[in-house]
Amino acid sequence: MRIQRNHLLLCLLVSLFSCSSNAAQEVRLEGRTTAQGHQYSLFHPQGLAVQVVNSRPAEADNYNQLSIAAAYTDLDTDQPLDLLVCQGRVLQPKAKVGFLDGVLTMVGDSLTIGQISRGQSPPGTELERVRQQHGTLFLQELLVFRGKSVHPDGGSVFQRRALAELAGHRFAVVESVGDNLTMKQFGDDLLELGARNAIYLDMGDWDEGWYKTGSRVVKLGHRRTETSRQSNWLVFVKPAAAVD
Repeated sequence: MRIQRNHLLLCLLVSLFSCSSNAAQEVRLEGRTTAQGHQYSLFHPQGLAVQVVNSRPAEADNYNQLSIAAAYTDLDTDQPLDLLVCQGRVLQPKAKVGFLDGVLTMVGDSLTIGQISRGQSPPGTELERVRQQHGTLFLQELLVFRGKSVHPDGGSVFQRRALAELAGHRFAVVESVGDNLTMKQFGDDLLELGARNAIYLDMGDWDEGWYKTGSRVVKLGHRRTETSRQSNWLVFVKPAAAVD
């Protein structure tokens, strides 16, 4: 009940800011509820560029508007796990995790969610293509692909977060309000919310994130116990010409 109240207050806060002529909304918050009663927050970037970085985005930087953890973190080294290419730099030549089947590729203005066989790596020719174009490619768990929920049953329950491709090649960050979702249920819900493709983003104890509404920074995630060990972030940023 407390989570539901917090979600309602968050939506009301964003609505108040959106009514102000002085508050430009680079990230639009939408609250949705599925047929089974699961509540979600959808964060819609408005005219923002997206990038993956492996140094912590500064909240005080006027460019940064939405920041969340992206690929998993290696528990032994505290380094990004299966972030294969980052802004044209090859960090890993092949996958280390045997159960990841989703690929997020970012080249210029193009953002693509793809699928690979579990335990496999993208072809070396694809990594080289992304490197040459100064792009980014990382592996994560695939939740929705080509309009189908694809994650298997089982597993633990947590608060969940994903990057979802909606109709019209529009992207949104989708975060559950509750902490009681398996990956399979999350994938089913994402499909109901309109996802054509969706890839998971690191959560659990690594769930700390934030977004801005006007000049206010709103924290995301419920646990935030391993924030200091986060190793990479998906960040939505203003174009340079739009920064005051």
